[in-house]
Parts: sequence; C-alpha cells; structure tokens
Amino acid sequence: MKDYDTETQAVPSLDRLSAEGEEAIHEAAMHIIENVGVKMNHDRALEVLADNGGEIHDDNVVTMPREVVEEAAAEAPSSFTLHARNSDNDVTIGEGSSTPLRAPGYGPPNIRTFEDGRRKSQVEDYETLLKLVQTEDVLTSTGYNVCEPNDVDQEVKHLEMVKRSLSLTDKVPMVSPYGADRTQANLDMVGAAVDDPDLSKPYAAGLVNTVPPRSLDTKMLGGLVTLAENGQPPVVSSFTMAGASGPATIAGSLAQANAENLMGITLAQLINPGTPVVYGVPSSNIDVRYGSLSIGSPESALFISFAGQMGRYYGIPSRAGGSLTDSKTVDYQGGFESMLTLSAAEFAGIDFMLHSCGILESYSTISPEKLVLDCEMIRYLDRFKDGFAIDEESFAFDLMESVEPAGHFLSERHTLTHSKTELYRSDVVDKRSHGDWEEDGAKSAFEMGHDRVQNRLDAYEEPELDEDIKRELDAYVEEASKTAY
Repeated sequence: MKDYDTETQAVPSLDRLSAEGEEAIHEAAMHIIENVGVKMNHDRALEVLADNGGEIHDDNVVTMPREVVEEAAAEAPSSFTLHARNSDNDVTIGEGSSTPLRAPGYGPPNIRTFEDGRRKSQVEDYETLLKLVQTEDVLTSTGYNVCEPNDVDQEVKHLEMVKRSLSLTDKVPMVSPYGADRTQANLDMVGAAVDDPDLSKPYAAGLVNTVPPRSLDTKMLGGLVTLAENGQPPVVSSFTMAGASGPATIAGSLAQANAENLMGITLAQLINPGTPVVYGVPSSNIDVRYGSLSIGSPESALFISFAGQMGRYYGIPSRAGGSLTDSKTVDYQGGFESMLTLSAAEFAGIDFMLHSCGILESYSTISPEKLVLDCEMIRYLDRFKDGFAIDEESFAFDLMESVEPAGHFLSERHTLTHSKTELYRSDVVDKRSHGDWEEDGAKSAFEMGHDRVQNRLDAYEEPELDEDIKRELDAYVEEASKTAY
C-alpha cells in the first residue's frame, strides 16, 4: 500500500462565468461609465471626480474615463483586517481568509418570534439579537441595525444602536452610512471603544447602498466619503432588482450593478488611495406577477455567484448573499430558499456576508429563532466545505480486517475517536427516533429554534468593557443627541 500524505478534499470556489463572460460584464460596465454615466449627488464627490477626469452632465450625472476607474479598482487592497475591541474577534476579509465575515440581518423593521408572532421591533429586541450574535460562534460581526428599534427617536437611533453593539458584544461592529455627520459620530464612538481615537487601522465598515438605476444619493455618498477619509471600509453595494430597478435580463442588471459599484469604489480610492473597500452585489429580482421583491430565488443565487467571481476579477473583497427568503415565517419555504442563497454565497467565495442569518419576508422581518437555525445551517455548510482527510489513519485497513463481515464498528475505539471530529453532531435539530421526538413534544423547527434562543440567552455573558469607556460612550451619546439632525 502506498504512503499517503494527509490531504484535505475541500470545496473550491464555484465560478459561473467564463473568463470571456467576466470580460464582457466588465466591458459593459465600462460602456455605462464612459458613455451613459452614474448620478453622483454630492458636492465633494463631484469635485473629486471632476478633478480626476470626470465629466459632469445634467442632473449631476458623471461619466469617467475607463483608465481612471480601472486604476482605482487596482488600487484597492485584495484583503484587510477589521479589528474588534477583543483582538480574538478580529476578522480578515478577502484574499487569504478561509471564512467570510458573517453578520446577521440588516435593517428589518419587524420581528417574528415563536411566542409573539410578527410585530414592530423595539430596542429590547435589538439587545436580545446582539446577545445571540455574541454567543453564536459562526457570526463575526454585529452588523449595524440587526433590527430597527422603532421605539428610539430617529435622530439618535444610530448612536443608541452602535453604543449597544460596542457594549453588549466584543465583535466587529458596523456604523451608520446615512450621511457624513452620522457616520463620523459612530466612528468616533468606535474609536473611543477601542482606545484609538485616530482610527489608525480598520475597525468598522459601513454599508453604502447605491440607488439603482445608476445613482448614488447625497447621504450615502456622505457616508462613503467619511469612511474613506477615516480609512474605514465602505461596503459599496448595488441592490438592483431585475425587472424593476434594472433590466429583466440578468446580464443587463449585472452590468448596471457593476458600473454603480465601480463608481463608488473609484471615489473611495480617489479620496484615500489604498483605503479598504468591499464590492457588493446583493441584487435580486422582482416577481412580475405581484411587483414584489424576490430574494429567495434562483436568480438571487446567480447574482450572488457573480459577486464573488467579479470580486476576484477585480481583486477586491466581495459582499453578497446570506440566508435569504421571502417566506413570512419559519417554515419549509424559508428553509429551502435560505439554503439556496447561503450555499451560493459560501461556494461563490463571498468575503463579507450580511443577512447571514435571521431574515424573513424579503428583508422586512427578522426572527431570533431563524437566526439560530440559520447559524446551524452555516455550520452544516462549513462542515461540507471542510472536506475530509485521505491518509492511512482514515482508511483504517487494520480495523476493517478486525471486524467480521456483516459486523459493526460501533464499539471500536477508532469510531469513538473519529466520530467526534469526522461526523458532525448537531445540538440544534432533532436526529432522534420518531417516538423520542413525539414524547418530547413533537416540536417543529420553529419551536426547536425557540429552545435554542433560550439556551443561548442563558449562556450569554456581557463582555468586559472598561467602566471609563462605558461612561465615555454614554456621555458621547448624550452630547451628540443634542446636535443630532
């Protein structure tokens, strides 16, 4: 028998476009940028772009020379590290990282729980969800607004949310992108929490959404400019809805989304060359029968695959995907749609994943039960991606010879040893017999998720944060609240 070196059979990134397809999408985006233009509704952005060869047309539509855009994309780093206030939770994003940054749902105004059903989310829900994020090992970032705290004043919501993200967790936070003032206020809070007021390295990203078709608005551009000036990564993302805010054809919507992203990335690099950025295509489609958003669709999975591949094409970390569904509750539809889109993201090599868990109802609702169930789904996929070893120990020839034909391996030491590492054991879903399941209450997945939520909350421990920093954050929020717009 030959000697085997231990070899792990892992799943590579899945590319859906040929090299010619990549070039075609890039060339289509260059055509849009050079000849059609993207509206950039922000004075500083217009000034910077004009100073670097951009031509300003009616209604602040900007066209740019392709060489400026291509040079800017090449300037962006292929990877960077976001530093948490607990260095054990630092996250490397992009080339060289084996797992993506994973954050929970982002922005839903509603919450659905096993006990209460669907209702408007409150600040107490926001805190509960952050505690779950802290206890789930597959989540590496709090995100920004894991749910909207509807009982908090709109003018200070960004302050109250980030304060809680920094105190209830010690994972990587995100900040408000909604205007320069809010972004800067949140970055100042992050600087205080990590005791680095000058933000000497990347600590927090901000989600900068474009406004398809072919536009970036004043507030988002203000956030982008502020992030770039501070050396913090803008996650530039085009949420194009094929058939509504983009062509119904996938290729047309991809080209448009690509052009919007590249304009935002170009601006960030012109403001601060080498600043980290993320290339995001969380695009999807509408169901034309109802005019409704359809995020748990095969087309959504195609957009996700494109994001990972084109991110690698440009050498920029990518953002897309998550456990996405249009289902209104925690059910079979929610499960298979979420597995489709999460699998697409994991196998596309996505580097930065918002909505990785918890989302229902086309981004409109979050469920703590679905959050913990989706985290288990992530662990399933992680195990699948890890592959398996090929070596003498794993072939176990000596053991095979010692077990009689039609015998079993249950009592063998090899089984006891390797089943702990080779065979995944879920403590979230039910693998028992029907009789045991029925005797224990015949619980649905929703109810098992509820049990897991209670288990995680019971296990939660608030991470240590210096009392002086807590007081500084409280004082900052109180003072900033007086001038918040």
